[in-house]
Amino acid sequence: MFSKFTLTTALVMTLFTTGIAAAETREERLAVATEYNDAALADTDMDAMIRTMWEPLVAQFAPTATDDQKTQIHALYVETFEPRMTDLMKKQPEVMADIFTLDELQDLKDFYATPSGRAVMQKLPQVMQAIQPEIMVMVQETLPTIVPKVQEILAPAQ
Repeated sequence: MFSKFTLTTALVMTLFTTGIAAAETREERLAVATEYNDAALADTDMDAMIRTMWEPLVAQFAPTATDDQKTQIHALYVETFEPRMTDLMKKQPEVMADIFTLDELQDLKDFYATPSGRAVMQKLPQVMQAIQPEIMVMVQETLPTIVPKVQEILAPAQ
């Protein structure tokens, strides 16, 4: 006969031992996530990634910008964002260790160790660069419609 005490004890013990197992494997997950992240950072074209941040803006708002102006803008963006982006990317293993399983992290690390995996990391900025202008247009087109609706939702109850 199971009493509430026995059932509660079993539940607490299950949660307790599951917590211990998770704590025991977090170091393993963090180690693999760090290996993956180090490899990904090594293959990331940060210059190209930063270029995706400013080129769509210039193309839309200053299509006649000179090469010298673009060089200056790029230098400004690199100076402003590269250290911050690198710092953020270096924090990823901690987050990944909390979200992904050890098997998922190992698979991810193994994939990025292949030529195809490295190519993905190197080409993702090009993908972002290609779709960024469309994202900006979409946001600009929808903001006039969506902002009043958000304001309405956030307005205090009358």
